[in-house]
Amino acid sequence: MRSLTTLLGTAVLGASLALAAPAAYAAAPQTTAECSKATADAQKAESDYNAAKADYEKVIKDGGHPDKSQQDQVTQAEQNMNMTASTAARFCPDAKVPSGTVHTGVGSTSEGSNSTEIAAGIGLVAVVGAGALVIARRRSGSSSQV
Repeated sequence: MRSLTTLLGTAVLGASLALAAPAAYAAAPQTTAECSKATADAQKAESDYNAAKADYEKVIKDGGHPDKSQQDQVTQAEQNMNMTASTAARFCPDAKVPSGTVHTGVGSTSEGSNSTEIAAGIGLVAVVGAGALVIARRRSGSSSQV
């Protein structure tokens, strides 16, 4: 009988852990029309910048000296690319973009903590604690009856 309750207790705890695990990463990110438009604008601006930069570098490679208007065109295209990328990041908060200064591979908390993940973690610990308490009480109760 003791092995059956231990087996059932373990199965219940396992099921509780599986159900209590946070599913925040399983949900598909919501893409709005604003996000799609901002992303398309950012990609077009990046393409325009790459084309302007390639033309500028081609002039230099061919032995020419770019004039002020060509330099200004590349600078303007770069500023536009940065502005549209910033707008896209604002309209698309689900986008996973690197942030912080960690280059060591050990992780960082530069993005802050997600309250949903914290609450799910606390709930998970509570479920495990409650399950351990139930199993401990069942063991102590069955040993006192023997």
